[in-house]
Amino acid sequence: MSSEHVHILNSGDLTMLQGVLDAAGYNSARSVAHPERYSAAAKLLIQRFQYGMTSAGDLSKELERCFGEPISSKSPPSFERTRASIQGRPVR
Repeated sequence: MSSEHVHILNSGDLTMLQGVLDAAGYNSARSVAHPERYSAAAKLLIQRFQYGMTSAGDLSKELERCFGEPISSKSPPSFERTRASIQGRPVR
């Protein structure tokens, strides 16, 4: 057994981690288009947080170090077309 301390996440921690993911472009539109990337990024952040990296800035840098530059926050065109048709809006 390992004697390392693992930090248990609370709702505030999860909110901060979601903010880091959102800032890096891992939002709902991207998670639909690339769920494997979103899952890998979320797992990385949770792991780093549990083992002591609790600064949002440090976590953002770690995400960028492991996965590259932040993803564009603009939704992919196919997602926007699907959303528009579901919502009954004109498709552009």
